[in-house]
Amino acid sequence: MKQNNMIALGVIAVGIVAAAVTGMQSKDLGTSSSAPKSKIPSDAVTVEGVAQGMDGDVKVELILTKDKIYSINVTEQNETPNIGTLAVDQLPASIFEANSIDVDAVTGATVTSTAIKNATVEAIKAAGFDPTAFGYVEKETVEVNLADIPADAVTASGEAQGLGGPVTVEITATADKIYNVVATGENETPNIGTMALEQLPGEIITKNTIDVDAVSGATITSDAIKEAAKKALESAGFDVSKFGASADAKDTPAETKETEAETTSAAAEKKDIPADAVTVTGEAQGLGGPVTVEITATADKIYDLVAKGENETPNIGTNALEELPGKIISANSLDVDAISGATITSDAIKEAAKKALESAGFDKADADESKAGEDQAEGSEAEKSESGENKAEVSESGENEAEKTKAEASEAEAKNDDASKEAAADEVTATGEAQGLGGPVTVEITAIADKIIKLVATGDKETVGIGTKALEELPEKILSANSLNVDAISGATITSDAIKEAAKKALESAGLDPSVFIK
Repeated sequence: MKQNNMIALGVIAVGIVAAAVTGMQSKDLGTSSSAPKSKIPSDAVTVEGVAQGMDGDVKVELILTKDKIYSINVTEQNETPNIGTLAVDQLPASIFEANSIDVDAVTGATVTSTAIKNATVEAIKAAGFDPTAFGYVEKETVEVNLADIPADAVTASGEAQGLGGPVTVEITATADKIYNVVATGENETPNIGTMALEQLPGEIITKNTIDVDAVSGATITSDAIKEAAKKALESAGFDVSKFGASADAKDTPAETKETEAETTSAAAEKKDIPADAVTVTGEAQGLGGPVTVEITATADKIYDLVAKGENETPNIGTNALEELPGKIISANSLDVDAISGATITSDAIKEAAKKALESAGFDKADADESKAGEDQAEGSEAEKSESGENKAEVSESGENEAEKTKAEASEAEAKNDDASKEAAADEVTATGEAQGLGGPVTVEITAIADKIIKLVATGDKETVGIGTKALEELPEKILSANSLNVDAISGATITSDAIKEAAKKALESAGLDPSVFIK
């Protein structure tokens, strides 16, 4: 009996180990999609394909016939948890259901998605089948025959800033035709920026234009290639407009861009800047560093605003630097919506502008309120005149009522001021840190016992366009909900979790109870 028990325990132990191993494999390798074995025909073949992912080889196993995929499974991968692994988990099912490689990449995991598709193509080819039967489109390889390049063609080079450093383009062309393009950038991200360096030159040559679509997932490197190509053509003395590029706005006379009436109007507006307008600067902390604003204004009108921030995230924070000043000038107010995805930089611009106005002795908030009050008074006066109710004198009872209302308003305002001072006295500011995807994520939080007043998240090493999106957007969600229990930013789960953990640590270090904000 004892021996039987020992055997039984041994079998259970083996079962537990097997289950643990199976569980680990399932977690590491993602999901498989397969038809029931009874539905797989006898002539189906099992093959494997390999392609380069973000962090190493991605291997895919297929069971298929010449026109149908019966099973697809990722059998090996080292992709980034919660980013690349999202593609490992989701894309095989998409390919299986569509019986096609031509499916959308998983958001935020373009490189891993592409690797799974490429590995699937390699597996189909290994089986001896045609991948075009499964939606694959062979990319046309552009081969340059040097003998076809005419004697008057010029070779010139140009350089532009990529994501990791300078991108250089060498271009060979005549006044109306591009014959060869070579793009290099040593510091661009492997398998992302490097994809643009490899693919985009062929597109430019084939279409004979710089105006081509960016390579998916590598927008910044793609834009750098196009900008460098444009500079190369300009240095060769060619008209870049013939190749789908426009000259810089600063090099284009205003008259060619605007109608005569618009130009005259703009000139008149500039002349209307009064002599008492002052130009002042202010500075505030952005996502990557200081943001500086130079503003030209009078006590009640903003005439010009320029925002700069050298360390703000390209194509995210820089969008706010370019777009928000125009919104502020048009509205003549700092109370404008932030640029989507660039909340921290937008807030820094508004804060720096506020400081600039204060340094000039202006109070923009009071000016706006006063102007609104004047407009409202004018409207009321007009209404009274229209209805025949406008009287030269106010009755004694009316005056008393007005004085009473004014006294009540003053008393209420005094109480609000006292409450504000009391709340301000209870405010604490503290910082916390947690591990993000690329490195430490730091959160600075200002709060009272039951309310989060301000939250700023920074992380120099988080992935641009993914982790940085969480740094920009999640603080606003936390502030709106007054809670750390908010959904992660899609595709940036690790950075989102780090922000919430760092915020929790900051609250604890300030002596506040984080559980109040987890609801």
